[in-house]
Amino acid sequence: MRKSILFALLALAVLAVPAQASVQNIKLSGDIDTYWLVRDQFDLGIDGDTADLDNGRNDNFYQNLLFTQTRLRVDADLTDNVGATVALINERVWGEDDDERMATTSHDGTPANTDIGSNDVDLNLAYVTLREMLYSPLTVVIGRQNFAFGNSFVIDSAGSNNTVSTGGLDLAVEDLTKRTALDTVRMTFDYNPLTIDVIAAKVAADYISGGDQLHKDDVNLFGTNANYKLGDERNSLVEGYFWAKIDHGSNDSPGAGRLEPKADTVYMPGMRVATSPIKGLNLSAEVAGQYGNKTVVDAAANVPDNVRRRAMGAQVIGNYMLPFEQTAQWSPVLTTVYTFVSGDNNPNESSKQSFGTVTDREYYTAWDPMFENQAGGSIYNSLFDLTNAHIATIKLALQPIEDVTVWSQLDMMWSDKQSDDESPTGACQGASCFNMRQPDGTVINPEVTTNAHIGNETAIGVVYDYTEDVQFGGQLNWFIPGDLFHDSNHEIASQVLVHGLVSF
Repeated sequence: MRKSILFALLALAVLAVPAQASVQNIKLSGDIDTYWLVRDQFDLGIDGDTADLDNGRNDNFYQNLLFTQTRLRVDADLTDNVGATVALINERVWGEDDDERMATTSHDGTPANTDIGSNDVDLNLAYVTLREMLYSPLTVVIGRQNFAFGNSFVIDSAGSNNTVSTGGLDLAVEDLTKRTALDTVRMTFDYNPLTIDVIAAKVAADYISGGDQLHKDDVNLFGTNANYKLGDERNSLVEGYFWAKIDHGSNDSPGAGRLEPKADTVYMPGMRVATSPIKGLNLSAEVAGQYGNKTVVDAAANVPDNVRRRAMGAQVIGNYMLPFEQTAQWSPVLTTVYTFVSGDNNPNESSKQSFGTVTDREYYTAWDPMFENQAGGSIYNSLFDLTNAHIATIKLALQPIEDVTVWSQLDMMWSDKQSDDESPTGACQGASCFNMRQPDGTVINPEVTTNAHIGNETAIGVVYDYTEDVQFGGQLNWFIPGDLFHDSNHEIASQVLVHGLVSF
């Protein structure tokens, strides 16, 4: 703990050293967010028998814990056009002062102590902003930074489900982490009303010590996003983008008699439009396609194969401030969302002929979640990746008294493609290996059928703005499994989430 505090003070001191000579302005900010969390039956009641343990399943997943997320940020303006930002973060489950947590590391349930760094103070942001670089419309941001585009349907630096592999929330509540930044070079061209962003980000770089594996396991993100505001009275805008995710981690173990697998690639063009056709109503619609190469594992030969990728995603969002005079004092807002992401009947294997060049499978059609950041804090967001789904959401929020907002939400989910077969016996075979995440980062395989209904989630919540800088909130969630799951997996998952946020 002393080393962590010393590191934090040292970072601030280094930033402050040139302040007398070259820093025009320094701003210190941050926040402390403390949570009480209870989660029950997130495994949907899977029995802990031998077959379940062979499939890596937890028995009656339950959590009751408190944790605190602390962030400290320094923004320094060196000149009118040059700025630097450094932010530190600590995420710690209460009582985890020994930096170790018991983790299930194998399918037989063997536990082991894992270093999770509860007391570590880590670098969350570190970037330099260069305004009017080369010429006035261009701003360049270099370093570890946050970014988000559109409604965060496909691109957000938080990443899918916010999962992390380090820090104090690792192996505990990974989906609620605030470690949401990527090492990025971002160029923004401001041609008002047109704004163009060009991004190159390093998502992962595993082999960096030399040898024949150097750089072969990197995951990179490249893309551009163009946003054009039409300037009409409806505040309409049109947004177009193209993103490419290139994952080299799957091309280092070719199978005998096969061509070496290509990198797993996602090439994604897309478009979003938004407008306010009448007072109080905001509408947006987004559609995107995914192409490239999918590297999947042939279960029979246990080697990777290449399959062409063809997937599609779309989302429509409507926010409407209800205009009724009788309820106007409550400021009611109705939000409806429909999300579609394509699926695949058999996402776990390629269906290619062993050691041959002929394939009976033309395309891989499951949507890659990319770097979406939606539905945070919900149960289904913790359990499932955003793929192979139709999701309909209805949310109503209102302010019954000043500074208090209450809300209620219903999410209904169906599969786009049903599994090729069902798995009634506990054996995880091929398409029956339905992957379901757990908040501690593990993946389990519940029993599934060929039915499409994934389930419904209901939630109620309240937010109290005590002051401009202090906020309290709480919510209750229930996820009711649908017919996709066998009767043995029909326990209702529940969640209690209460927190207090202080910003400065």
